[in-house]
Amino acid sequence: MDKPLKPRFEIQKKRIGGGGDSDGGAKNAEPEVFKPEKIVYIEIDEEITHVFDKIKRLPVKNIAIVIPRRAIVLQSIINLKILKKKFDETGKKILIITTDPSGLQLCEKAGISAIERLYENKPDESEVKAPLPTRTERPIRTAHGEKMSIAEVINKDKKSLLTSVSDKIKEYLKKKKKDAGQTRLVLITPNKQALFTLILVSVLLLLAIAYIALPGATIYITPRSSVIDASFNISFLDFERNRDLLENTYANNLSAATFPINPPLFTRKITHNSTGKIFKGSNARGIVTIVNLSANPWDLVVKTRFQTEEGLIFRLINSVRVPGAKGNLPGTLPAEVVADEFDSDGQTIGDRGNIPASKFSLPGIKNEENKRKLYAESIVPMTGGSTLVTKNITKNDIDAAINKAKILIVKEAANDLKKYIEEQNLIKKTSLSILDDKHVIKVSEPQIASAGDLPGKEAEQFELTVTYSVKGLAFDRQQLNNMLKERLSNRVDPDKRITKINENDLSYRFLDSDENAGRVRLTVTIRAIQAYELDPEKENGRRFLKKIADHILGLRVKDAINYLQQQTDEIAKVEITTWPVWAPTIPNITDNIKFVIKEETE
Repeated sequence: MDKPLKPRFEIQKKRIGGGGDSDGGAKNAEPEVFKPEKIVYIEIDEEITHVFDKIKRLPVKNIAIVIPRRAIVLQSIINLKILKKKFDETGKKILIITTDPSGLQLCEKAGISAIERLYENKPDESEVKAPLPTRTERPIRTAHGEKMSIAEVINKDKKSLLTSVSDKIKEYLKKKKKDAGQTRLVLITPNKQALFTLILVSVLLLLAIAYIALPGATIYITPRSSVIDASFNISFLDFERNRDLLENTYANNLSAATFPINPPLFTRKITHNSTGKIFKGSNARGIVTIVNLSANPWDLVVKTRFQTEEGLIFRLINSVRVPGAKGNLPGTLPAEVVADEFDSDGQTIGDRGNIPASKFSLPGIKNEENKRKLYAESIVPMTGGSTLVTKNITKNDIDAAINKAKILIVKEAANDLKKYIEEQNLIKKTSLSILDDKHVIKVSEPQIASAGDLPGKEAEQFELTVTYSVKGLAFDRQQLNNMLKERLSNRVDPDKRITKINENDLSYRFLDSDENAGRVRLTVTIRAIQAYELDPEKENGRRFLKKIADHILGLRVKDAINYLQQQTDEIAKVEITTWPVWAPTIPNITDNIKFVIKEETE
């Protein structure tokens, strides 16, 4: 009857524990044996999800997992804890086999059994088959009458042959030595075909060696980058009043010294257009017939308005009484009208008043029914209109110019201070910057010169001279940037690095201030560019480049580019050049692949 099959490998796990039996039972107990029903091999770059999916589908419970050094799965204790939890839920028992020392430590911390190697089962003595009996050799008789086996004869012949060849070689060398003094130069024409074959084989051999060892590839990788905006609360302290606090500030509290800026008065000239109009042309005039459809007469006063559909205004020159209608005959009355200077939209009428026969309404009548009963018509064109308008300065123009000046000086106050501090930096050889925040920069009420003499003056535009003062705070920007860079480095993702910091692009948000204490608190935001760390000299970069190199060995260049472009989280752009230029594939030797890391351009 056949015995049941035993597993090829057993995993010996020593029991760890103390306080055993007094008789030393724990000491003499045999080690725990884990008999895997399945052994699974994991690639170096396989993710934890792939490992679990591969294992959970197996119909067995005891599984040994072989993991190579520096595998991704062994780089994180969190990954290992998750893996253990998942397998505990499925009821499967796992054992990790790896030579990675750090991986073994992490497995122990995660509560996963792990060893360095497998121990192959030795078959039981009962299972070892007896060796097959060897066939006895019949002895043969030599020429001298000695009995020898076939094997002995063969060995003897081999020995004799070797001795004979050796003796002949020695004899030949002695003869060559003896004839050395009598030799003459003899040219032997080589066999051309043999020589050609030798050269061809040599060339092919060299080409084969070059094909294997010489081809190279340079892979240009641009890491993916992103913008990071970091904000910090900073106390800006007056240097003279807070020296002790600035010198003894804690590292956790960001503070910067400030210096007051009190430049001399600034002067600006404000130009503004005049809006007042003076009509110097002539007004069109003519005769209209006023029509009254009501039974009652209608009295109209001087300057009563008559308006065309286009908005042109004509006014009655004299007061009139329009008779009422009699039966079906309306009351009518001719009257003289003259065009106004401006139409209903405020536009000059002038020569626009020279209109042909038209119909007019009376805009002063509010009742729509009465407006239908009373209207006017012209039979002949209006004539005599001409256009000539000049501009003059009104009080509203002056007020508008002053408001414009206030808005402008507040808007330009920061620039005024920047120009002033730049001049002072050159003179005093300092490197200060203004604190650009509207709560910090103070602008005085502007003083306007000669504004009272301008209203009524005829002019297309006018100019105001504005005088004002601006005060602010200055600080050492380089000192602040150094503090922000130090804090910013702690906020970058562990697998990324800062590639650029926009030191001059600071934004401020006011929090509070205490003028008596000389303190202003602001939230300062600095913008930086971070990118994935792919430097082969760094651990993250070295691990990532090793991963992609292992994947693209021997691939066609096009396929390698496609694979690299799929790494969208880390890689923004990739280019590959090969040597020789016609080489269609990536080398099969890792050392022949060179990586060049480029910065992503904005």
